[in-house]
Amino acid sequence: MHPTLVTFSIGGHQVVLRSYTTFYELAFVAAVVLATVIAWRRGLSWWRALLTFAVALAIGIGGARLFDLAVSWGPYAKKPGSIYAFNLTGFALDGGLILAVIAAALLARLFHLPLWRLADSSVPGIAAGLVLMRVGCLLNGCCFGTVTSLPWGVQYPPGSKAWEWEVATGRSGLLGFLGGMKPVHPTQVYEMMAAVVLCGVAVWLLRRGRHSGRGVVMQGVPFLVFALGFTVFRLGNYFMRAHLPGSTVPFWFYPALYAVTTVVIGCVLAWRMSLLPLPGLAGGDRSATDAG
Repeated sequence: MHPTLVTFSIGGHQVVLRSYTTFYELAFVAAVVLATVIAWRRGLSWWRALLTFAVALAIGIGGARLFDLAVSWGPYAKKPGSIYAFNLTGFALDGGLILAVIAAALLARLFHLPLWRLADSSVPGIAAGLVLMRVGCLLNGCCFGTVTSLPWGVQYPPGSKAWEWEVATGRSGLLGFLGGMKPVHPTQVYEMMAAVVLCGVAVWLLRRGRHSGRGVVMQGVPFLVFALGFTVFRLGNYFMRAHLPGSTVPFWFYPALYAVTTVVIGCVLAWRMSLLPLPGLAGGDRSATDAG
């Protein structure tokens, strides 16, 4: 746990780079730049792709705040000014991703970009952004998991958010008041691993669609596979996440959201895969497939 990444002085003024905000800002830049480069290499207009990804990201950040505001009104009611604060806390990832996807789809139509090719191009950028964001969470000591006896459990120091949670919920017993801590699931690391593995699957599907003469992959399938896998993972990871006392979000809310999202993505994925031309029919129309 290293909430402060680095401290240095400029002109006599001390500058402190926080791990959480620094890695979140890096995630935003990396996601947009990487997605734009891949879209350009796959034949799309780089400036239109850049504008689409950048605007979608900005809208997604706003959506993340609105979603958090809707499901966790309590803290904002006590401090209304925090609604407009841009300190990279008080954002719900799920709301941001959903609104960013909707915004990107509308912008792709506006800029005459092929939607599914654009979506597939965005996967490595999304994965890189998710990894960097969770690195920030890990170093900051937030978004941690429940107590575990597994050998890779992470033990946070006294005074951390995990320590506060263990003391408040009685997980560490009387030793918690003396600084005794129990290891917790590194749910941030789990999410990093899921993003990397699912990105690898999506890239494999892209390459298979490009280089295979038989197993052609429809445009959009790599993105939808990534989105479906990550949603299912988030559902499982939710039950290993520590839920802080005083939360106004019902425990069932996010599992229900993930379940509905899984069904929607699964239906769209089934539809895209059903469009794959059958072998031997008119040579297979590749106009709707991912050949690049």
